[in-house]
Amino acid sequence: MTPDPILIVDDEPDFRLPLKEALARDGYTVDDTDSATMALSLIEQKHYPVIVTDLHMPGGPSGLDLIAAVKARDPKALCVIITGYASLDVTVEAIKRGAYDFVQKPFKLVEIEAVLDRALEHARLLMQLEAYRKDLEERVVSRVKTLKSFHEEVLALNALLMSAQVEVDEKRLVEPFLKHLAERFAPDGYVVLLPDASQWGILIRKGERPWASLGSLPAPQALRETLEWGWEGGYPDGYLVPLRNGDSTLGALFLGFEKRSSFDPEDPSFILLKAQMQAAFHGLRCARDYAAAEVRKALGQSQR
Repeated sequence: MTPDPILIVDDEPDFRLPLKEALARDGYTVDDTDSATMALSLIEQKHYPVIVTDLHMPGGPSGLDLIAAVKARDPKALCVIITGYASLDVTVEAIKRGAYDFVQKPFKLVEIEAVLDRALEHARLLMQLEAYRKDLEERVVSRVKTLKSFHEEVLALNALLMSAQVEVDEKRLVEPFLKHLAERFAPDGYVVLLPDASQWGILIRKGERPWASLGSLPAPQALRETLEWGWEGGYPDGYLVPLRNGDSTLGALFLGFEKRSSFDPEDPSFILLKAQMQAAFHGLRCARDYAAAEVRKALGQSQR
């Protein structure tokens, strides 16, 4: 019937034991005890989704006292009262203390089983709700951590971009970005390529793999946005990432991994890193174009 354990608490063995045997024959998992004191000891060791208890048990805490104690220790446990002395006042008091249901002696086995099945189903729903709540809390905590980490990454990359604005050398400009790249994505090798007319030149290279001749790469203006690229002499898992400003190719970044990696070029952190590198290279190109224009302007004025 169910693996969920039921606890029967009743001081009369002539009632408790036959009920336990009958329920066990019908597929229920049943523990029993003859006192509320022992019942409290048992629930400290095991969660019982349903506890069936007699109302009046001389020589110790009553069934009403047991309900209150159970709810204090295990709020998800459901208590079913069984008694031959039912009254409206007792029923109201039992519900106030947290009783789930009330069964009056004498009863038929089918009656108590109907109550137990309903209580067990209710208990399972409570457990599912609790699991959902915990899962939701964990998702929220994880999301907050992710957003906090990404915010910190945004600040770090913005700082790198600000520092890059004073650099006039491509290697010094890109090295801080590559350090961040290595720490964040751990490639086994990488290459930064810069275009020169229809050819490529290596700006920086890291890794022990041999590299194919640059002529095997597509021309800078033909470099596609397809990120995964089988490059002869590269790594088994490799990504060739164009660095662009509009339609203008600024460079390319190749990432190589010795084994199949979890790297995702659509990772927001990588997209941000790529955007900041592109902005840094574009800024340097603009600065050089401006300086060259100023030189031409000065030369033109001197020739007049």
